[in-house]
Amino acid sequence: MVRAAAARLLWPALLTAAVLAAALAAACSRQDPAPERSYREPVRVARAEVRRIRPVLDTFGTIVYLNKADVYPTTEGVIQRIEAEEGMRVRKGQVLVLLSTDKLLLARERIAADVESREALLSLADEKLREGRKAVDARLLSIAKAEAELAQRRAEFENVCLIYANKKTLHQAGGVAEGELESVRTRYVAAEMQLSRAESDLEIQMIGFRDQDLQAAGIEPPQTPGERRGALVDVNTRMLAAERAVAAAELNASRAELRRVEMSLAEAAVRAPIDGIVGARLLDVGESASPETLLFTLFNTETVYAQIEISEADLSRVAAGQEAEVRPDPGGVAAFPGTVELITPYVNPQSRTARVRVRVANPSGRLIPGMFVRVRVFLGDPIEQVAVPGAAVLIDPEENALVFVVRGGRLFRTPVAPGQREEDWIVVCQGLEPGDTVVLDPSLSFRDGTEVEVAP
Repeated sequence: MVRAAAARLLWPALLTAAVLAAALAAACSRQDPAPERSYREPVRVARAEVRRIRPVLDTFGTIVYLNKADVYPTTEGVIQRIEAEEGMRVRKGQVLVLLSTDKLLLARERIAADVESREALLSLADEKLREGRKAVDARLLSIAKAEAELAQRRAEFENVCLIYANKKTLHQAGGVAEGELESVRTRYVAAEMQLSRAESDLEIQMIGFRDQDLQAAGIEPPQTPGERRGALVDVNTRMLAAERAVAAAELNASRAELRRVEMSLAEAAVRAPIDGIVGARLLDVGESASPETLLFTLFNTETVYAQIEISEADLSRVAAGQEAEVRPDPGGVAAFPGTVELITPYVNPQSRTARVRVRVANPSGRLIPGMFVRVRVFLGDPIEQVAVPGAAVLIDPEENALVFVVRGGRLFRTPVAPGQREEDWIVVCQGLEPGDTVVLDPSLSFRDGTEVEVAP
């Protein structure tokens, strides 16, 4: 009994001692922790370099055609055959459409017969004019003959007059008989009548060949015989010359109409006026076409324009004649060389930009009007600029560019002003110095002062 009571008194004491021992052990374990290993962020780095980079202006643009042509027929007709379709590349002079020619062929036959008839009429008028000139020459000879005959008759008359006067004087003196005087008087009267007849004949012959006739025709009487003859021929064949001129004009009109029909026959084959691509075909076989009917629209794409918009701030750096490059897509390996050709002389007040056109040779036809392209305008010769790999530049949520510079094994967040991209490098306009070490592929989770370990 005494032993049981003693055991009951000892158990609480032992329990208390165990609790105290456990507490002491726990306290000792907090005072002596196990040592931890320190951690550094592994990063890849590169150095900012001074590189010779050609300054450029990168932008976007749209391809537009250099010129276009709307194709109309020059004659009426029904479309018989179409030789070109939309999207087809055609050359200048290539046949696009063939029109019917039945009516034109009938018209050509009719007009050809009319031309033949007019040629005959002109030949007849020429012959009449030649005969008229011959008649004038004959008339001039007849006038000369009449003048000679008049002179002869006048001389004969004057001689008879002298004889008659002498006979009258002798008759009065009794030296000539009355019969002899009467015979001389008869000769006198006959000579007078012949002279009068010769004067009348010459006067008739001279009608149309007198000085007053030349003056009435608006010609001052020439002084030399040759000039006078030419003037008289002109005056007396004017009607025949006018008939010949009318016949020649009618023939020319008929020939012109024949040429027009023949041209229409040739133009029944409607041809491309320029090299280019068929942008639109507007009619089908069997439809009627006239000179007012639009058949095709062609775009010249051998050479095109890349049309871009340049901001007012950059406009002073762009000039006509500068080299440029045009790329049809971001991943395209082919760049088309071009030249700045046109800068509009005004700035859009809403967008504050000016339109610029870059002329680009496009022999392959890959640059299609309406296509969206990247355009790079070269602003001068290469210059030395600080640049870093593109993988070092990070854009934060507020669209600010930054890099993380490594100094003394720690990161330092550094804002930068990025410039143009050249291959895998980005020009840094401010914020870095040559030789600065920057982190490649940084993360927005990096903090200033973070210790890093540069990966080999």
